[in-house]
Amino acid sequence: MASTQSTIRRINHVDESLLGKDAIEFLHNLQGPSWIEIPGKDMTSRRVVVTLLHGNEPSGLKAVHTLLKQKIVPATQLGIMIASVDAASYNPSFSHRYIPGERDLNRCFTPPYPDNQSRLAENILELLHRFEPEAVIDTHNTSSHSEPFCVAVNENVPTLELASLFADSLIVIDQSLGTLLEQVNQNIPTVTVEFGGFMDPNADSLALKTLRHFITADTVVGHDISSLRMLTKPLRLETEHHLTVTYSASIDEQADLTIINTIDQLNFRTVAPGTILGWFAPHQHQNLVARDKNGTDMFGVYFDQTDGLLRTRESMTIFMATTDPGVANNDCLLYFTLNTY
Repeated sequence: MASTQSTIRRINHVDESLLGKDAIEFLHNLQGPSWIEIPGKDMTSRRVVVTLLHGNEPSGLKAVHTLLKQKIVPATQLGIMIASVDAASYNPSFSHRYIPGERDLNRCFTPPYPDNQSRLAENILELLHRFEPEAVIDTHNTSSHSEPFCVAVNENVPTLELASLFADSLIVIDQSLGTLLEQVNQNIPTVTVEFGGFMDPNADSLALKTLRHFITADTVVGHDISSLRMLTKPLRLETEHHLTVTYSASIDEQADLTIINTIDQLNFRTVAPGTILGWFAPHQHQNLVARDKNGTDMFGVYFDQTDGLLRTRESMTIFMATTDPGVANNDCLLYFTLNTY
């Protein structure tokens, strides 16, 4: 069975034989995690694009492939980290977040580094720190329908200005999840960009447009941030133990939990107290949690599951709500922040 390679291929020259006819051929030509350096107009400054930390989130890779095909000239020296090439190449292409039996690479950036994915994460961090970029963009797609948004781990002005180049909403997380964001030097503006759904052509178009600007603009700071919507200190609704989760318009009595199959339509919407999000099977599993940054489970404060219904107790904003049972069980069902008035 295929496995993630922990070593990173260094590429200093990009030609048509490497790029191939499309992003899939380019992916297979890379043959593993790859670092590409492109000289820029100003070689004293450096920027980085990280893409494909998840193998089924290709908008960033497609944009990078197009820009390389167009022989774009960056404003600064540019580093491109293409990470989960092995997972993205796992047949069929772009179908796996990570290789079956392995871990999510974007949960492996916190030490220790005992396996291939975490050693790859360690090597990515070492490479980034040696490169000393002035800004880092980490590209992603959501697993379900969503407007584009950014994620960061701090609220300093350069980070907000960088986020404003890509989306109108910024989520600032304060929990340790093992992501790349958490481990990059906090003096370097670093933003994860979720361009939208993983097979949404609008997400591909946005990735191409905004990454082109990030790569070619004379500066990526100093922009107006007055209209940036901030969502801070989100919590995650998770399954503590494995549940059989399905998505449907009516209860699936063979499942432990049925989430409404339109829950992704609630992303970035205000949700009132008492909103039904799903139905529990008659045996009433008590295996959902919503931990704060200290590890305290706040599920009972913010959600109710009496009468077989999963309902909200408080007014909240939901985002990153998935309709993928694999993501629901292995990562989380959704993120939320409380609405305060």
